[in-house]
Amino acid sequence: MFFSPARHPNLTWATRIFFFFALTSNFGIFLCFAHPQATESAVASIPILVSDFELFSVPASATPPPTPVSTHPGAPIAAPSATAIAAPIATPPATPISTSPVALISTPPATPIITPSATPISTSPSTPIATPSAAPIATPAAAPSKQKPPLPLVSGDSDSPSLQARRLTDFFTATLLQILEKKGYSATRASGQNPSKGVMIRGVFAEADAKNRIRRALWGGTSPNSRFLLYVGIFNLARPDQPLYQLVPEQSGDSKYGPVITFNNYIPLAKYELDKNPSEEDVRKICAQITASLSALLTANANAFSE
Repeated sequence: MFFSPARHPNLTWATRIFFFFALTSNFGIFLCFAHPQATESAVASIPILVSDFELFSVPASATPPPTPVSTHPGAPIAAPSATAIAAPIATPPATPISTSPVALISTPPATPIITPSATPISTSPSTPIATPSAAPIATPAAAPSKQKPPLPLVSGDSDSPSLQARRLTDFFTATLLQILEKKGYSATRASGQNPSKGVMIRGVFAEADAKNRIRRALWGGTSPNSRFLLYVGIFNLARPDQPLYQLVPEQSGDSKYGPVITFNNYIPLAKYELDKNPSEEDVRKICAQITASLSALLTANANAFSE
């Protein structure tokens, strides 16, 4: 006869508790995996505006137009002076000169000069001298020059300084927008009407003077610096009144640089260095670093920029 084994009540409750904790822990694991995806989607949905970086330039030298000769109205115009026609000078006809005929001079025929034939000189055959062939000199191959190509949107000696500065800022804006869009952000160029929430990226080109003071860069100036300093700040559009920098009240006049400035310490700010004639690779590298800094900031403070 078949009998079912008896089950202890404590074993039954222990089995139920074990399965309960096992299901609860698995559900918690699923939740922790789903949380970063929600954060990433919230970051990607934040609107981002890119403002043109500030780069000032020296004023173009204006050449004054030629001054027209002013004439008083009503003044009589001098009549052209009449010149008398010169009378032709009559010259008598020249008298022809009669010459006597020239007598021919007879010359005797020339006697030919007989010269003996030259005797050939017999010479013994010369022994050729064997010269060793010159060994080729191995010259090391010239290393390819790694000269950095200039930026096509900047170079142009015939263009005005303001036009060259505009080309550089336009290329920075277009490159930064392209990299942000590849990372999945909703980025657009600032046009004056900003939304009430989101991110604004602003920047200014600067350089240090002889006293290590930060001044606004002046494109086309006579500064001895060979590199620019680019300061980029990230602003929260919910507080749009924050400035990037302020002018120092007491300025020292120096035509080599722009005015002395101080930056806002209450915004995320980063400094980058680049040549005054940068290459496209340099611009893309800096824009990639700006995008990486923005991603780290939004990931840590997604709620601050989305509200």
